Amino acid sequence: MKTRILGAVLGIAALSGLLVPSPAQAAADGVSSARLNGWGKHGGGSVRANVDFVNRKKVIFRNFTVRDLCPGDNAPVRARVVWIHTDGTTGHSAWRKDTNGCGDHGTNFGTIIRTDTKPIKKVYLHLQVYARSGGIRGFAFSADRYNQYT
Repeated sequence: MKTRILGAVLGIAALSGLLVPSPAQAAADGVSSARLNGWGKHGGGSVRANVDFVNRKKVIFRNFTVRDLCPGDNAPVRARVVWIHTDGTTGHSAWRKDTNGCGDHGTNFGTIIRTDTKPIKKVYLHLQVYARSGGIRGFAFSADRYNQYT
């Protein structure tokens, strides 16, 4: 009888381990975006791309879109892609600007492909919005996207 009870307890304990949720997985492929809202007479901006890791050293950013948000303050909005290698070094793409002004859907720069010589650990998007005076009014970063191949 004791053996049966012990077996039942162990069986239930083993099965209940299957019902415990696993830890959240780090975000890998998928949509990545950042936004800085405008206020008063100052506009904002947004950036968006679909991130697709191909292997340890290659990542594709599809539909990389930068958008100037109203009001139309004639201040530039720009964004770029940033990557972090597994050794901690970083790199980034050239800045892309939305120059179409207020009220449009932004500027879609299409596909950006990064093939590196070192493994890429993670990537994110970096957005900057400028003030009419020329200085940076604000900036924003998307959430990190981790390379599932590293």
